[in-house]
Amino acid sequence: MIRTFQALWIGLLVLCTLGACAPLQGTGGPRASETPAQVDISPALSWWDTAGDPVLARLIDHGLASDARLRREAQALAAQQARTRQWQYRVVQWVARTLHEARQPTDALALRLQESRLHKAARIARAYVDVRSLQSKLALRQAFQDQFHDDADLARWRHEAGLVSGVDNGLAATLVGVNASALGTTRTRLAEATAALARRTGLASAGLELMLDDGARVPRLAWPAAPAPAPCHGTAGVQPGLAGVERDAERTAADARAAYQLGTGDFATLYVAQTAVVHAREASVTQAARQARAAVDAWTDHALRVLRGAPRRAAAGAAGAQRGACDG
Repeated sequence: MIRTFQALWIGLLVLCTLGACAPLQGTGGPRASETPAQVDISPALSWWDTAGDPVLARLIDHGLASDARLRREAQALAAQQARTRQWQYRVVQWVARTLHEARQPTDALALRLQESRLHKAARIARAYVDVRSLQSKLALRQAFQDQFHDDADLARWRHEAGLVSGVDNGLAATLVGVNASALGTTRTRLAEATAALARRTGLASAGLELMLDDGARVPRLAWPAAPAPAPCHGTAGVQPGLAGVERDAERTAADARAAYQLGTGDFATLYVAQTAVVHAREASVTQAARQARAAVDAWTDHALRVLRGAPRRAAAGAAGAQRGACDG
């Protein structure tokens, strides 16, 4: 109690005695112990710079720079930091900390700004993964459409030669039609996902499409460091199993096509085999996208924990997220 009144009395005495000199600054500047802790408003925790995808890094940087709300928060932080440089304000804060042990306002504003930046970056990254996933699936379907047309031509030729019934023609037309419908749906979803990414990054749709038109696939993002080796990394774990399924489906489809050409197999088998290849490859794309989103979530959680002063829990959280993504 005595210490509290002494601190309050000293603070009020300084304010009342030197109040007329408030606009003046000390020539020597404040000592390090008097300067409030300041967090750089630049993306000091910019995990996207080391995640392994330069396009993603550029998109996030542009999205952060063009976000009006983040600019307002940065301006508020700058104004608050300017006030803390005034000696009178520092004295008031010193008395307040002595009485209540209150956190510096600049600390809270800086923390909120960095958290906002990290959440914004995560939203952009997830939208980017969605676009890459749909791009991969669209390219997959487009590549198979030519193969399906060849299958349909083969079925029509065999039917015209009297070697098979019209059932083969019907199945071939169904295969082409179903894939064409999937192509249209994927194009629509890709356009919507690209528009959403453009809004989040503040880029014009045309410019964004040019940036993404590089043939890249779903990114294999690096993971934050963990205290112990994780059971899998990137798109490992489930991915090797899917790769094996894909290889088996491709061999089966090749055998079915050869058998149909030789007249020893039927088109129904070829139809099922070709469809299985498409589904297996799409499953691999879906799993890769799931791994990328899990990496984004792990990086975000890790950065937030480090920002709040819990590096050990951050590493443990990253390892847990990675195990969950690999086991999934």
